[in-house]
Amino acid sequence: MQPPQQDVYVDNARLDVAPFIPPGATRVLDVGCGAGGFGPTLRAALGDRATVVGLEAVASQAEAARHGHGFDEVVTGYFPEALDDRPGTFDAIFFNDVLEHIVDPWEVLREVPRFLSPDGRVVAAIPSIQYAPVVFKLLRGRWDYVDQGTLDRTHVRFFTRATMVEMFESCGYEVLSCAGANTMGRRWAASGNPLLRAAARVLPVPFGDMRFVHFVVVARPVQGSAPAGA
Repeated sequence: MQPPQQDVYVDNARLDVAPFIPPGATRVLDVGCGAGGFGPTLRAALGDRATVVGLEAVASQAEAARHGHGFDEVVTGYFPEALDDRPGTFDAIFFNDVLEHIVDPWEVLREVPRFLSPDGRVVAAIPSIQYAPVVFKLLRGRWDYVDQGTLDRTHVRFFTRATMVEMFESCGYEVLSCAGANTMGRRWAASGNPLLRAAARVLPVPFGDMRFVHFVVVARPVQGSAPAGA
C-alpha cells in the first residue's frame, strides 16, 4: 500500500527528461503522470504511431491527463497493481519524480522488468537531496517540508546521485547513464544581474553534483540477475 499523494501538481512538460526518451520506442508508460504534462513531450519525440499510456494514483489528476495531453490511455491506480495484466508490454517506463514518494522503491524496481519488452529501458528523474540550497539550509538547522520541490511533504525517500545508482544496481539493473538536470545556475544565467551570470559560469567548479536539482537515470534489467535486497 502506497501513501496517498497530493492534488497540487501542475502540468510539467519535463523537457529535462526529453533527451533520455529511447528513440524508436513504440509503447511507453508514464508512471505517476500527474495532470499529463509529459504526454505531449513523449508524443512529440515518438510520433503518432507510438502508444503512450499514463498511470496516476490521484483520480483528479488522472482525469486531467486524459484530456488534450496525447495519451492513448490513462489508468487510475498505483504501479504495479493497476497494470498486472500487461506483462512484457512497454519499451520504456518512466518514473518522473515518483520513486521518492514510494515507501519501498526497491521493490517497485524489482517488479518493473516483467512489464518491459526484451530490450526495454527504465528512465527515472529523481530529485537529489545533495542539492546545494537544501544542504545550506540544513547547515543552518533547517529542514522545512513544502508542497512541492526537493522537500515535498509527501517524499518518503531521499537520494544522492551515488545512492540512486546503487539502488538500481542492487535491484538487478545496468545503469546506462545518470545525468544531472535542472541546475540552480539556470536562473542565474538568465538573470539581468551580471554577478549572478558570472556565478553561473563558475558554478560547476565549487558545487559539482550539488548544483543539480535532479538526476535522470537510464537503466536496463540485467538478464538472469538475482536482485539484492534493499
